[in-house]
Amino acid sequence: MSITFTTLIGVLFSAFSFTNTPHDEPADTTLQFDEIVVTASKIPVTERETTKPVIVINRAEIEQSGSRDLGQLLQGKSGIRVNQSYGGPAENTTLFMQGAGNRYTLFLIDGLAVNDPSAIGRAFDLRMISLESVERIEIIKGSQSTLYGTDAVAGVVNIITNRDLTDPVNVNGSLSYGRYNTLNSSGVIDGRISDNLSYQFSGTYESTDGFSAAATPEDFDPTIQDEFEADGFDRHSFSGRVNFSPFSSVTITPFLTYSSFTGGFDTGAFQDGDNRFEMDFFNPGVNLRFESGDLQIVSGYNYSRSDRLFQFELFDDSEFSGKLHNTDTYAIYSVSPVLSVLGGFNYQNNRLPGAEEESEITDRILSPYATILLKNVGGFNAELGARLNSHSEYGNNTTFSFAPSYFITPQIKLFASFTTGFTAPTLDELFGPFGANEELDPERSRYISAGAEFYALDQRLKLSGQYFNRQIDDVIVFATQYENRDRQNDSGIELQADLLAGTSLRLSGYYNYVTGELTSVDPDGNEIRTDNLLRRPTHSLGGSVAYNFTPELLVRVQGEFNSDRTDSFFNPNTFETETVTLDAYTLFNLYAEYSLMENRFRVFSDIRNLFNTGFTEVYGFNTTGFNASVGVRFGF
Repeated sequence: MSITFTTLIGVLFSAFSFTNTPHDEPADTTLQFDEIVVTASKIPVTERETTKPVIVINRAEIEQSGSRDLGQLLQGKSGIRVNQSYGGPAENTTLFMQGAGNRYTLFLIDGLAVNDPSAIGRAFDLRMISLESVERIEIIKGSQSTLYGTDAVAGVVNIITNRDLTDPVNVNGSLSYGRYNTLNSSGVIDGRISDNLSYQFSGTYESTDGFSAAATPEDFDPTIQDEFEADGFDRHSFSGRVNFSPFSSVTITPFLTYSSFTGGFDTGAFQDGDNRFEMDFFNPGVNLRFESGDLQIVSGYNYSRSDRLFQFELFDDSEFSGKLHNTDTYAIYSVSPVLSVLGGFNYQNNRLPGAEEESEITDRILSPYATILLKNVGGFNAELGARLNSHSEYGNNTTFSFAPSYFITPQIKLFASFTTGFTAPTLDELFGPFGANEELDPERSRYISAGAEFYALDQRLKLSGQYFNRQIDDVIVFATQYENRDRQNDSGIELQADLLAGTSLRLSGYYNYVTGELTSVDPDGNEIRTDNLLRRPTHSLGGSVAYNFTPELLVRVQGEFNSDRTDSFFNPNTFETETVTLDAYTLFNLYAEYSLMENRFRVFSDIRNLFNTGFTEVYGFNTTGFNASVGVRFGF
């Protein structure tokens, strides 16, 4: 069933005409723009005080999104595209932020970088994180390399697990069942034992029979071929943390995140296969925080290890393992109510197994950095920062950032940024078995943006818009070997609206436009320019309507439209790469929950792809049709 672009607009905004009957229970009457955020500058400020736009996804929104994983949750956000978010449950997802490739977005867990050195571009696997352990997510778009180092060219996604606890024991959990024999279960136990000791532990289990990831070809003949088999998926995850304060000014937080999953995957586009994979992610570490008067010192260390095993039907098994040692220490000093300075030092060490048994290949990045934050001097705010990066292989490079903002009135804020960033070559590109080049330089970026935010109706309405342009030079490509050769240039426009209409109705919507051009050089030295944003729509539109019909009953409708896109496809019959066009599509999702026992027990239902729309995210692969699940959540 095909739903039109016009229908999406009508459904998302027709709710403005709802009659909003107030309920007896008090509720928020303003959008929460005064919440403290930390990712944008590492200096705690309110969302309105930041010089860069921030997307904050809180715990309630995570639950009401109905998302099965981090990929589906992020797909519904302005400026972000996650391919295969509706694909087979065992399929790896690919995240594009403001049109940038997968390797240009940095993921953090509680402020510390995580990646997989053994993956292409060190890309973080979104399936490694269970949403049950996540308290909120902060997203900053645009280069953040001055604060966070390599890979933060397109932006940063900070997954925050720490909760604000008061009771000695809290028990929360959920259980749901849905199509494809999908079972999801989770549990959290946390609490504050005393003023100086709190804890938090969570675990999840997910299992599904799934469906065939590979699409059935048009010439498929069931009389001479077997039906494509479903590709199932199983995941276990655990996370834990303890906050201990031996003194009122010191907090020590050891933590651990572990995730293990296994699943089936097909041979390729339109090609079924009995292949299996296993993945383990292990991320222990410790955070230290010291606060005294105007001085804060934050120090963190984490060790990330990823182990992957691929078992192929037609080939030998393949094993991959990657390790990251990461430490980040910084101090914040509030010189005055309007001026704060930050100085820090970051060390990263990536490791992969070497050619010889028990050997490893490794690189190191040492980076001192500093930032000055000016707040509300006659309505003017600014962040200015610089970073020196010393890499064990290519030497030194620097980045800087300048992000001013200005309140024309208390309701109108203008903002801009000019920042540079970098992505260091991966260990595989430097030392791997195929086409390695130890002379590689980092990819270097320049990012500019400008926009405005408008607040109205007593802070119940927020409108925002921005233009951005990002250029990446010395893009690493593979010819006969890896080399710094190409230049990528992307630009776009993002519009966003949020409205809280009374106490029961909340609406949000966005429109994105993005375009990109790759400049390469042929053997004769001539520049070749091509539009190259594969699988990324030029136009996308989305939004949600959440309405409390009663204090107990919430219904949320979310929709998105994506224009047609191009994709590339290797044809095994002709042994040539072909370019194909993927049709535009519109999706709707429906979530509803009913609360009982003073909100301690909630029954919910989630429907993905409400109208059973047929669409393609990756050529030759299936996406889910109508997919319903029901479940319960409880908290005591």
